Amino acid sequence: MRTLPIVAAVSLMGAGLGCGPMTELGLIKPKSSTGGVVHAYTQGGAGGHANVYWFDTQAGPIVVDVPVSTSEAKKMRKQMIRPYRIYITEADPVRFGGLATMKIPDVPAYTTPAIATEIQNHGDQRLGPFHRKNPDDVPGHVEAPSPAIEERAHDLIGGVEVELLPLGPAAAEASLAVFISKTGELITGDVVAGKEHLDLTWGRSKVWQDRIAELKALEPKLVYPGHGAAGGPELLDETLTYLKTFHDIVAGKVKQGAPAKVSKNDAADIKRQMLAKYPKLGRAELLDRSIPAEYAVQLAELAPAPPSDPNAPGATPGAGTAPAGSPPPATATPSTTSSSPATSPAGGGASGGMDDLLGADSGSSKGKKKKGKK
Repeated sequence: MRTLPIVAAVSLMGAGLGCGPMTELGLIKPKSSTGGVVHAYTQGGAGGHANVYWFDTQAGPIVVDVPVSTSEAKKMRKQMIRPYRIYITEADPVRFGGLATMKIPDVPAYTTPAIATEIQNHGDQRLGPFHRKNPDDVPGHVEAPSPAIEERAHDLIGGVEVELLPLGPAAAEASLAVFISKTGELITGDVVAGKEHLDLTWGRSKVWQDRIAELKALEPKLVYPGHGAAGGPELLDETLTYLKTFHDIVAGKVKQGAPAKVSKNDAADIKRQMLAKYPKLGRAELLDRSIPAEYAVQLAELAPAPPSDPNAPGATPGAGTAPAGSPPPATATPSTTSSSPATSPAGGGASGGMDDLLGADSGSSKGKKKKGKK
């Protein structure tokens, strides 16, 4: 099999690779003793080093996500015969940017309705930064895949049983996991990261834990993350522990009467604690946007303080009641929408609709982004 430096056949069952020699048709025949049949392509810096995958069937290769650029999509495609089908796991340019190239001439591409809608509504805007930086290599527009995966489904493709699992909010508003039941291989998209920090731009550390529970129920043997190194089921446990740790450290700064935005000192302390807990994880820069987002979400979810009892011992006479004829108190409504991100920087992730709550208390509006629409 012709191999480029950034392409690898991934298997963690023992020390061997999970594929045998090429057949005359170019298909990979996995060795039953090693198990793994999934191949990984790791994008370069322009694609944030995001992983995309494919695996072979008797009908042809099944591609899960495509590189953001045309050139990398072509490199990836050279490693296989004509793809039989494409699945897109998330509405992030580093997962769908090169879709038109991978589809040539007429390879069908599928995703969930939620992801397809995100690409239709926000795809051009999210592609914008990549396209402006590399206009000859990254398209400014990509047609969304067919929204055919409405619920959890099993599909038999070229003799390989595939389970498709639509997922709710985690790194993105919606995503798709692909599970090969026979070999126990799970492609997670950005719901899992291998030895890297998670992108919590939208402050979803709590609801994200539900996604990990859904994936753990599959009892996978091999896990292929959206970023970082593949591993066994321990990647799911590590991701879950990270989410809980991050949630609890941020919660230590959230209390009644706290400022709407995390202070510089508190943000720095949260980051220091996370780096102390996880000194070897990659992409530590994600913490700079994850911390203010998580703080804003937790503060908005904080239950309001109960009204004081004017009859309690030591209470100030008249406390807790408004003077006669005074107007009713204004009710603050926090802007804590979990709307889909409007832009996505290199390397995945996004920022947008919660800008009024995100960001350290710096006293400057520099660097704010436009709000996204759901």
